[in-house]
Amino acid sequence: MDNIYLKPMTDKMYHEYFKEYENDYDLFLDKSEFFKYVYDEEQVNKYIEKQKTLKRICLAIMKDDEMIGEIKLHHITPESATLGISIKNDKYKNQGYGTIAEQLVIDYVFNKLNKKVLLADTILTNTRSQHVLEKVGFQKVGEDERSFYYKIER
Repeated sequence: MDNIYLKPMTDKMYHEYFKEYENDYDLFLDKSEFFKYVYDEEQVNKYIEKQKTLKRICLAIMKDDEMIGEIKLHHITPESATLGISIKNDKYKNQGYGTIAEQLVIDYVFNKLNKKVLLADTILTNTRSQHVLEKVGFQKVGEDERSFYYKIER
């Protein structure tokens, strides 16, 4: 398998990532809201600032020397964090890279950040993400009209 690893995100990496990013039709509950993503430097800068303001931990999913995805840890407390993941485009989906990245971030959260719980959620239509979460050990703990909620404990 290709060399998959995580590394801290930089502003430059975000810009390179979003130049090749594509919205995923399957991730829109209301398909009429789908739109083709177009890179916008100003919007990416706002996104970066939001991550910093909210004190999220942002990690690049690297395949060899190329950034292929993003993992964000948000809602960080002394006991837990919540996982968010995205893969750049269809070229890198369904290749097992997200599974490896989630395994790496679980190890990071439990062994480096010393958290006891990692949470995640997916919209109801994101069956790919649900499959990966369950594959790496998350348990479904709830749902509402929009999302499924997951948890894994150390």
